[in-house]
Amino acid sequence: KEVPSQRRPRRPAAEIVRELRHLRASPLRIDDENELWAPGFERPPPPERPVATMEQLEPLRLTRYRISLLLVRPAFEQAVTGCFVRVNVNHEGEQPEYRIGEILGLAEMEYGYKVDEVPTNYTLRLRYEDLIVQHEINDVSNLAFTREEFQLWQDNCVNQAIDPPTSGMVTRKKIELYNAMQCEAKALALIRQNFQHPLRPPQKGGILERHGSAYPWRLKNA
Repeated sequence: KEVPSQRRPRRPAAEIVRELRHLRASPLRIDDENELWAPGFERPPPPERPVATMEQLEPLRLTRYRISLLLVRPAFEQAVTGCFVRVNVNHEGEQPEYRIGEILGLAEMEYGYKVDEVPTNYTLRLRYEDLIVQHEINDVSNLAFTREEFQLWQDNCVNQAIDPPTSGMVTRKKIELYNAMQCEAKALALIRQNFQHPLRPPQKGGILERHGSAYPWRLKNA
């Protein structure tokens, strides 16, 4: 004889509503972080990751030309600090050798020099290898980092226990640089009029050297 199946008693609607309200008011559990139905809770932002490739560092690279544009705008030091440059670390007359340098700030000299047509006495305080060295802006190259230079910079960060910039820092600096470039530039005539420091005679050099490269032969009258 067939035994009739027993029907489960239905739960009262009020009990179901109370349970749903309790779940809605409960804190979000770790295993619920992917649930989209929980109102009032937002997924935390992803953690900031350190720069790991040359392409990720590229937005923080300043060329000599771009620095010259920032030089005539307000908040120049704030804009360039935390950026990176490809800088010639050898003296004039020697074969150029480049490093990736982090701009830690500015310093001032007693005499001035010209960056393109802009007079200045500012130097960049750069950190590379285990050094912090002042460099004139004209020591900065307009060319991109090379793979070898980037690898050397990465190794140095590890050896010197230097934290590389993070993805969040890169994003914030890009916005800061964009805003700095939108500021009105000072008139060159006004800069020249107010510049009080004696100018040093311009350095000699060929066009390739001035753009961050080198001739395969020694120039006459260099």
